[in-house]
Amino acid sequence: MLLVLAVVLLALGLAGFLAGALGVPDDVVALLDQRASVISMVAGLAGLIVQLRVPAKAPSPRMVGLPRPPARRFVGRDHALRRLMAAREGGAGVRGRVICGLGGIGKSELALQYAHAHRARYELVWWIPAESAGQVRTGLAELGRALAAAAACRGPDGPGSLADRDAVAYALAWLGGHGKWLLVFDDVRDPEELEPYLGRLERGEVLITSRRTTGWDAVAVPISLPALPPQAAVTLLTDLIGGAGLDAAEVRGPADGPGSETADLRGPASGSGTEAANLHDATGGSELEVAGLRGLVDELGCLPLALVQAGGYIARTPGMTVTRYRRLLAAAPGRMHAAAPPGQSAADRHVIAQVWQVTRDTLAARDPLTVELLRLLACYAPDVLPMNALGTSVDVAESVALLAGYSMITLTGPGETAGQPLIGMHRLVHAVIRAELGDDDRRALRERAARLIEAALPGGPEDLSRWPLYARLLPHVRTVLTPDSPGTAEAIQYLAARGDLRTAHAWQRDRHTALHAALGPEHPGVLAARHDLAHYQGRAGDARAARDEFAALLPVRERVHGPEHPLALATRHALTLWTGQAGDPAAARDGAAALLPIRERVLGAEHPDTLITRHDLAYWTGQAGDPESARDQLLALLPVRERIFGPEHLQVMACRHVLTVLIGVLGDAPAARDEFAALARVQERLRGPDHPVTMNARHELARWTGEAGDPRSARRQFAALLPVRRRVQGPDHPDTVLARDALAYWEQRCRTARRRFTVARSRPRPRTGRAAATRRS
Repeated sequence: MLLVLAVVLLALGLAGFLAGALGVPDDVVALLDQRASVISMVAGLAGLIVQLRVPAKAPSPRMVGLPRPPARRFVGRDHALRRLMAAREGGAGVRGRVICGLGGIGKSELALQYAHAHRARYELVWWIPAESAGQVRTGLAELGRALAAAAACRGPDGPGSLADRDAVAYALAWLGGHGKWLLVFDDVRDPEELEPYLGRLERGEVLITSRRTTGWDAVAVPISLPALPPQAAVTLLTDLIGGAGLDAAEVRGPADGPGSETADLRGPASGSGTEAANLHDATGGSELEVAGLRGLVDELGCLPLALVQAGGYIARTPGMTVTRYRRLLAAAPGRMHAAAPPGQSAADRHVIAQVWQVTRDTLAARDPLTVELLRLLACYAPDVLPMNALGTSVDVAESVALLAGYSMITLTGPGETAGQPLIGMHRLVHAVIRAELGDDDRRALRERAARLIEAALPGGPEDLSRWPLYARLLPHVRTVLTPDSPGTAEAIQYLAARGDLRTAHAWQRDRHTALHAALGPEHPGVLAARHDLAHYQGRAGDARAARDEFAALLPVRERVHGPEHPLALATRHALTLWTGQAGDPAAARDGAAALLPIRERVLGAEHPDTLITRHDLAYWTGQAGDPESARDQLLALLPVRERIFGPEHLQVMACRHVLTVLIGVLGDAPAARDEFAALARVQERLRGPDHPVTMNARHELARWTGEAGDPRSARRQFAALLPVRRRVQGPDHPDTVLARDALAYWEQRCRTARRRFTVARSRPRPRTGRAAATRRS
């Protein structure tokens, strides 16, 4: 309309200005005053220039240029959407936000969902693919042409004839003159590729997706996007596959009814609000079905692209089920990571096996060491890894930082891991890279990883300050080290020190098997492993089996080493110990009494092993029915141990523990209670709340609290201790059973005390004083 008006004004102005020259009659000329004609001509010409060269205030209708409708299946991202909204508020200039994360994590879909949901806020919403500087320039040029078309601004042959340079300039001019717009730059590889354009703008909003996590300070606020929450991932996968990919057995289970397997597998009913209940509600399936879906979700690392790929493959492949897909994934991961759903076009084959290749190519061009580190990381377990397990060179540190900058790994600051940053790799990235390795490469990389892990182990497995680092290294020790390696032996010692005796026993069994196969049954190293295996078996709760194993091992060691060799004496001592633990304290006492003079002669009176035998002799003397003699022996031993080891050494604390029990047994329950209160605090400080010796001190504290006259406190303490025993040692461990029995005992004592109190209150009280006198009168 304005363009037409400008042309009319220009025509009228020219007619008035040229009226005389054209021979127009005077009465007409009078109507067209030349001054007015000049003004009209100038105004028309100016209006035409404005219409041709300056963008309109706003395109009409509202412009939305998004690549496709948002996905219908979109779950688990409410928190991320709220973060995007929060980052939009405040700040001068262009408000930029960048969604950072691993390829396939769902960055583009999140940006699309946000742009579509909030499109009514803006005059312009536009999507620009941004994998390269050329794509950014092309996308802005297309935006400029679209704006020119909306404003009816045409080149010689229409808006499409605008050159890229002019179209980009037009787009930036329009954006600079408006504030209510949103540009989405998808998959930006380098922040510097946007700076020449965004630096010229002062208003509006930019939303960026990128695998880069660094370098955004001058452009946008980074928002990291994690994998989906497990419950949302199960919901998405269920929606993708529908009912076709669920096994009949998964859905129905075996025939229901009394005693059926379904009842056993389902276990106790989950209460409302639990994760199991929520997943069941989300899928509408049975517990067995949910378990299969959750297993697949876990194997895919809750990665949206992997879930979509797997869900589409299961839904479109005849006869495919979740169970069968999981079997194929385990047997041939490389093939399944590259498997697109049947019937999918080549252009849409966006599969896991390809999604990270561009990033890896970029990294290889910038720093070849990053590719080697990715391959090395794939040989470790898919758990966070302390950085020193990759080496300590500056080159490694720089390559790790580059990998984190491209979202191929996560890098978190040091916590309690001896100052070591923690490296995390998504389990699907781990699986894809691992599946690509040939046998020779995998063997060589695993050997390198084994050397690095051996070097990273901190030494001193009983040192509480080193336990966090051991805990982080443990899954990688199991993955890359052989059972007979020194590093595995050190890890087993750590497991036993922290009280995980069942795992220590299982690992030691594997170690003994490997050494036996490699060295033969009577090699000294094999006999040492056999000794430790029996010891961990006893500590894990099977005292009789430990006793029998030591009884079988002792003659072998005496024959191989000699009857008074320290190793043979150690096995003899262990046989004495587990004989007592298996229920024969008198035999254990006699065995310790016979062993003590031999150890004093062979090792010396103050050798640590000799002092252990003295301690055990006192202990089994008390257990066999002579607490006074046992107390006297320990009172003589305690100052010797304190002088040699210091007041808080494990052997000193063990001596104090047994001595305090004897004090209570001999009749001073309050003194035993107070001493165990102090011992429990020291043990927790030195070894942590879950260590067996700490739990033993808590057990005795509860016991002697009750014996000192406070059964309710004893009951509360045992009620708090029992779940810790169950979690750490297992429900069937003898110490757990003892704690359960003790809790039942003190509950019974409390009920008995309540009944006595109730009976006492119900009895009529004798009358005294004036009332009694009145009664008698």
